[in-house]
Amino acid sequence: MELRDFAQQVLLSADLDQKLFAPEVFTDELPGNPVNPPAWPGRPSILPVVSAQPIPAPPTLASLERPEIRGQALHTFAHHELQAAELMALALLRFPNAPASFRMGLARIIADEQRHFRLYQARAESWGVSLGEVGAGHFFWDTVVDLPTPAAFLAALSLTYEQANLDFTLYWKRAFAAVDDEDSVTVLNTVYEDEIQHVAHGVRWFQRFQGGLDFERYAAALEFPLSPGRAKGPIFDRAGRARAGLSAAFVDELELRNVSRGRPPRVFSFDPFVEEEVAGRTVKAKMRFVARDLGSLPMFLAHKEDVVLAPRPSIATLQPLHRAGFPIPEFLDSAEELGERAVAQWCPWGWSPVQAKLRALPWNPDHQVLYDKTWAFGVKRDWQKSAPGNDLLEDERGGLCTSVAHVEALLTAENWVAKAPFSSSGQHRIRLTKPLDDRGRSWLNRHLAAGPILVEPWVNRVLDLSVQVDVTDSKVKVLGLTRFWTASNGAYRGAVIGAWSQGVSSDVARVVHRHGLAKQLNSAAIYAGERAKMLGFRGPIGIDAMIYQTVDGLKLNPLLEVNPRNTMGRVALAIRTRCRGHGAWYFLHRKQVSAAGYESIAAFVAAVRALPMTASASGLESGVLFTSEPHPEAQMVTVLCVAKSWQLAQAQWAALGFLAPDGV
Repeated sequence: MELRDFAQQVLLSADLDQKLFAPEVFTDELPGNPVNPPAWPGRPSILPVVSAQPIPAPPTLASLERPEIRGQALHTFAHHELQAAELMALALLRFPNAPASFRMGLARIIADEQRHFRLYQARAESWGVSLGEVGAGHFFWDTVVDLPTPAAFLAALSLTYEQANLDFTLYWKRAFAAVDDEDSVTVLNTVYEDEIQHVAHGVRWFQRFQGGLDFERYAAALEFPLSPGRAKGPIFDRAGRARAGLSAAFVDELELRNVSRGRPPRVFSFDPFVEEEVAGRTVKAKMRFVARDLGSLPMFLAHKEDVVLAPRPSIATLQPLHRAGFPIPEFLDSAEELGERAVAQWCPWGWSPVQAKLRALPWNPDHQVLYDKTWAFGVKRDWQKSAPGNDLLEDERGGLCTSVAHVEALLTAENWVAKAPFSSSGQHRIRLTKPLDDRGRSWLNRHLAAGPILVEPWVNRVLDLSVQVDVTDSKVKVLGLTRFWTASNGAYRGAVIGAWSQGVSSDVARVVHRHGLAKQLNSAAIYAGERAKMLGFRGPIGIDAMIYQTVDGLKLNPLLEVNPRNTMGRVALAIRTRCRGHGAWYFLHRKQVSAAGYESIAAFVAAVRALPMTASASGLESGVLFTSEPHPEAQMVTVLCVAKSWQLAQAQWAALGFLAPDGV
């Protein structure tokens, strides 16, 4: 039978027996001229492409216990096979000048699809679902029918839909085995083995048509709404893809990709110098490594269809995170790469006049005060006046100073700290003692020239805590509480993953719980959020609090800092949601890596990546993972260390040569 006649029969016949007939021998002597695709393939009346019957919801593993759900699922599988056969027949008619061996390969695949249809049909009927009894979608047809070249056709059908079916057939094979439907398991296994050969046909011919098959060429050949993420199913079958001839590099790349539903993305960026920009200061060159080394961290705040403006971490860094269940968003080096894509929301680390100008958005000058440490001090003072009495709350000490003499009058024999209005991460502040030395006096004169500064006692810190708040039009919502560590200079050093009280002495835990710590922090956070809302602010706020030791016992500063932006505490909270185990998220300077006995960052990376990881569908159970790219020149690396218990996690971290910050 001539291939052209066979293709016309499969594509256009309304008689199911003719549509599913395949001869034993094909010839291709009269390929004819290219044809335009029909609006719809020919179908019998019982199986229209656009059916009045409702399309059943995708089955769940639990619902598959019901015979009618099994039948509906198998009916859907059959219809997928029929659409594939029709689309391949259309390719034979649209590309008559393609190499003969390519066309013969398609004909043999069509015969497989016809056989698969019959097998699925029989199994559906065995469970009481007749052909056409339920509706079926036509997304396959819609997305492939108009593709202009054989390579584009292969990218869509063979390398996307059929590649995804490697995952789906294995997944459903296991699901049907769980309900003891061995006959359906046999059918699914047959389809799986054939599908490997179908993908292999696509691999071979795409390579020939395009001069090679790497991930970039494949992705470029897809047309919207198709994306690489659609080449995956609910599980990921690496072995089947290897058998089909896909390279390990291709498979690694695909594993990280997500299905795009076409919604506009939120666009995240890491801008750690927001306070400097608000204050109009120039960022110190020696601090710019922070933006470079930690630029990818907003990925933990993003959805899988969002975009992060940062160099993409390596496969070696992203793959363990993906396998632990962390969504991997799209990474772009700059906003210009978005082109004409619609953006649902710009999500910088924080807003400033600089960031607003970059996104062509207005900057509200009323928001500048939110970054001012003196504003936060006033908010704390006002909240404590309205808060119910609590022995845990600190006595009001320190205050705003407008002159050096004012500072000197405030100081006592203990140590104090002076903070510039716009400061973060331990910058633009200084320790003071009485009497003032020349360095302290010079710092005060310089900063007081710009306005009041905040002066507070330097206290014996016991715990650092962070409360995350979202301010929306409708409400101020507390997202959660984390415990974190800072270095003596105020730099962030990491956070506890799991209950914030892990590792805290029982004496401290007992006191803070007895005094209702969480209730106090939530109340103060909501109060601060409402005050920001009154100024028109909408967005994330990170609030730092501190438990410290005094001669009168433990005290709480509930509003140590109010940061109207994303913070590392928010990232830690997001990371915690994907961890089943307990442990910590650490920030390591390369000097610490060296002090732990590693001759280079690369040596530390090798030690970490040699460790085992355990993860399930609900998240990371145990393991040590990099959460930013540990490139050889990195000054800072971030590492997640999780185990089944806090004690095991600390032992794991110690085995790598480190202690938790402050030895906690």
